[in-house]
Amino acid sequence: MMRSSLIHEGETALSYHYLAEIVASRTGRIEEAIALQEKALSLAPSNSVFIAALGSRLKDGGFDRQALKILETALAIDENSPIALPLIMRLRRKFLAWKNDAQERRCLERMQQANHRPDPLALFTYIDDPQAQLDNASLRAPKSKRAKPAPHEPGNKIRIGYFSSDFFEHPTMHLFRGALKAHDRDKFEFYVYDLLPKEQSEESAFVRNFADHYRDVSNLTPEETADLSIRDRVDIAVDLKGDTFASKQEIFAYGAAPVQVSFLGFPGTTGMDMIDYMIADEVTIPEGSERYYSETILRLPNCYQPNSNCRHVPEVRDTRADHNLPQDKFVFANLNNTYKVGPREFAAWMKILKRAPDSVLLFYMGNADIAEVVAQKAEAHGVAPDRIIPCGALPQAAHIDRISQVDLCLDCFSCNAHTTASDILWAGVPILTLAGKQFAARVASSILSAANLPELSVKSEKLFIDKAVSLAKNPDEISRIKHQLREQRFALPLFDTEAWTRDYERALYQIYHESHSAAGR
Repeated sequence: MMRSSLIHEGETALSYHYLAEIVASRTGRIEEAIALQEKALSLAPSNSVFIAALGSRLKDGGFDRQALKILETALAIDENSPIALPLIMRLRRKFLAWKNDAQERRCLERMQQANHRPDPLALFTYIDDPQAQLDNASLRAPKSKRAKPAPHEPGNKIRIGYFSSDFFEHPTMHLFRGALKAHDRDKFEFYVYDLLPKEQSEESAFVRNFADHYRDVSNLTPEETADLSIRDRVDIAVDLKGDTFASKQEIFAYGAAPVQVSFLGFPGTTGMDMIDYMIADEVTIPEGSERYYSETILRLPNCYQPNSNCRHVPEVRDTRADHNLPQDKFVFANLNNTYKVGPREFAAWMKILKRAPDSVLLFYMGNADIAEVVAQKAEAHGVAPDRIIPCGALPQAAHIDRISQVDLCLDCFSCNAHTTASDILWAGVPILTLAGKQFAARVASSILSAANLPELSVKSEKLFIDKAVSLAKNPDEISRIKHQLREQRFALPLFDTEAWTRDYERALYQIYHESHSAAGR
């Protein structure tokens, strides 16, 4: 009788587990799915699959801290959990819950041995290996569903389709808005395919006004979206998302346009045979590195990254006290999202603080309260916790004002500061970076090159530490760099929005005409 009861209980738990999976796939029902998953787990409390599935549901619901705790429990039971392993990578980073390099290596090795396909944004931060990124992207990429449409008969204007779920207050728009505004409307016609429309904001209103044709495609399948783009006779489809949150790469597997381009939103290869081009530059993808990218590399003459030069400019005045920063110390800052911060970066920053005793580190935590964890990690490295000054998210203008009070920003390694790096330089503050091998590890080097500061990109961790310490002990040099950035802000190639836009449009012209030449039109 007892054995029959246990069998029934196990079957019931599995039913709740599958029901939770079905409900979770429905929009707006994640809390119901969490409750169903909790019910499954209450009936089979030691089942690692149910535990990991609950962690996954919690993460989908935005309960990241609880999700991390549950996923750690699942891994303690099954260290190769196919659900927990891919999710734990980024969550440990978000809350600085990693132990050391060895733990991260073991996690990655188990992923690879089990042929799991990690979130590429997490993989970017764990290792600087362009071949590994290509291999992972190729495994994750949707395969071709059908042939792309043939090039359309030339019209009065080239039709560009922009596809994204980030047409709101998002880094993509902070970067791209100026270039969109500067586009040549006499030569191009613009279609916007909004994958995830948000509530009205300044940026979302701007995009709707910018578009010649705005399409809300949130309720369309990828195939239906591709079909709509084909009916719109789009010549070049530009994917501004890649393999990131709320993307729909399958749209391009169905061939949304004769030419398809990956740009800006994803710092690596898509691994998709249906994406023709990836926009880069000579620094992010140096000559000889093309083999790590499935796309044909289309290099812009300066930095691949657009920047808007019509945004808030900080006043040159002392407001350190407003940001809890000391007047008499050299202020380093890490302003990257915490998922980019691993044991290697943190250890390097602590070495810098120890060698520059009259300094502090402004540490960005986003919206997570991890001040106590950061303090504990600093103390473990022999650095007084009060030398780490935590800070959170701010609106864009206030964010720029805060940066302007910093002396030197310290970059992350495998995945650099991207939008943050250009924000820092716009604020008139230098950033020190380490040039790696993969695209994500070379973005800040490209940005610094376009800001006429290539000397702030170094080639080894030792040089990174030595350079940071040297600058901390040479305030005149820091003042010189700051003055140079502020005086030349609008003359730097990095912030010449009009010139960048013309270079980008020439690239669009090039691939448009190449597609017609290849088709014999």
